[in-house]
Amino acid sequence: MNLVDGLPAEAPPRGGRKAPTRERLIRAFTHLVQQRGFAAVGTAEILETAAAPRGSLYHHFPTGKSGLAVAAVEEMAEAVTDALHRAATSRRTLHVLLRGMASARAAWLKRTGWSEGPLLTVLSNEVVPYEPDIAEALKVTSAAINSAFTDLFIARGFAPDHARRNAHTARSLLDGAMTLSRAARSTDALLEAGDFLATRLADPDNRGV
Repeated sequence: MNLVDGLPAEAPPRGGRKAPTRERLIRAFTHLVQQRGFAAVGTAEILETAAAPRGSLYHHFPTGKSGLAVAAVEEMAEAVTDALHRAATSRRTLHVLLRGMASARAAWLKRTGWSEGPLLTVLSNEVVPYEPDIAEALKVTSAAINSAFTDLFIARGFAPDHARRNAHTARSLLDGAMTLSRAARSTDALLEAGDFLATRLADPDNRGV
């Protein structure tokens, strides 16, 4: 997982082993679509980027690029929810975690040269009206991320309704600030969002949001 979702990835396997073909296809798809969008990326380019043999895409994903997109969405969501669950059981304060999510997104944008957008946002903006399988995967995985984000707030002492509301607000603010930061080629919007979240949403006794 990259840092687009603001939480640390698991360390990659050591020893220089080549990742399995299915995993390479998902990584290549994710990287290319985050750069140029779903429609602009063809299967031949995905295979070339993944260094995968011809025919392997349909072997692993019988419905082709749409099936690959569903798998990429599910893998990204699993990484995000796992990271949120780890965060919920960590000793870090919610203030630190929320600022960290914003800072990590800002660092990712800078590291990619502002050339990539978050996979789930890119696909949601482009394919929802036209690709029902991908749209359904986005709906299901978004609900799972919302639930994991809510659990993070609950673990820090928030009542369930308050936690759910703040979790949705935090996701919305982070996603919107990421779009603004990328457009401006500046991390200001994200860092300001992180400050707002840490000061306004991280305290269970603050009922202002």
